[in-house]
Amino acid sequence: MNNNKRLMSVFATLGLMLSALIAPGMANAQLAGHNVILVHGLVSDDLIKAPTREELLTRRKMSTFWQSRAEGYFNWSAADRLEGGIAEFVFEQAKRYSAEGLCTNGCVLVTHSTGDLVSRYFLAHQEAWLTSAGYAPLNIIATIDFAGAGGGTDLADIAVGAANSDYVPLPMKLAAGAVLGMDLDITDYKDLGVVLDLTTSGARNHANWPNSIPRLRFSVSGADGANAVTKPFIRGADDTVVPAHSSCGASAPDAIQSCSSNIAYDGKRTWQFGPRGLMPNHFPVLMASDYDHFTLVADQHKGNATYVLNNFSAGLNVDFATNTRTVTRRWWQVWKETGTWQYVAGSDSTSFSSLIYQALND
Repeated sequence: MNNNKRLMSVFATLGLMLSALIAPGMANAQLAGHNVILVHGLVSDDLIKAPTREELLTRRKMSTFWQSRAEGYFNWSAADRLEGGIAEFVFEQAKRYSAEGLCTNGCVLVTHSTGDLVSRYFLAHQEAWLTSAGYAPLNIIATIDFAGAGGGTDLADIAVGAANSDYVPLPMKLAAGAVLGMDLDITDYKDLGVVLDLTTSGARNHANWPNSIPRLRFSVSGADGANAVTKPFIRGADDTVVPAHSSCGASAPDAIQSCSSNIAYDGKRTWQFGPRGLMPNHFPVLMASDYDHFTLVADQHKGNATYVLNNFSAGLNVDFATNTRTVTRRWWQVWKETGTWQYVAGSDSTSFSSLIYQALND
């Protein structure tokens, strides 16, 4: 009997040890040895009904692919303003992570869409906020920004213009409202919450001074299903929600067609209207033409990816294997597009997010 009890105790202990070793929070959560904190994008339902504090603390809005690789979350409500409730709630979560020592060995922020703007505001102020409250600032070594909206979006400009106005054309209202998940025939600007901070001029005026945290940018230009209705109302290339000037990290809100002046979103080496310059410490890394605003953070393959900047170190080591394809034609093959395309190796079968995780985790 005693021997049986001892055996059961040993097996139970081994089981607990094994569970700890294979738990997602232990085995897969780190990226290049650093804990990951996720910062989600705009949740349109918040604009209809503001979430409670408890709902926000348990929110899991990033894709399951990234959730399984995260140790923390900076959650926030789209019903709030950036400099008000959003900053306060992110600060509250940051204090807990500081006390726990989550970022003692460095953390990587993985952001999507408006999470880019939320992160920029936090990174610009966190040292002063946390130090004054008696906490150590979080050691953030880099951010991975998917479809970053830190440079604003035309959809927010339309939404703000539509409030209390009959001069915004109905198709524009419907397109912007469809993505924002709300009726833009509103009578109170306050109903727009963080959308007021996402206008092109507004977003670029928030915490626009340089900081030392590298921002690694990942931009796409595809359109999937009904979301394509927004494309005519966004300047330059876009992913159906965010324009390229924002997701690439361009220093000016120009109607650019690519994150590079000599590489297209589909990887073709050809002249493009690219950024005149980049925001401080912003590095456009990968682009893709077949992913849209929502699919790029999912573990779902949509097509090839190309690179803008590669083989460099900015908080994380960026080193993607690459290849090229050159197409020529006979004189009679007038339909055939010629040129040279550059690709990230493996992107023909691996999802955008998985491709990035694998490379940066080496």
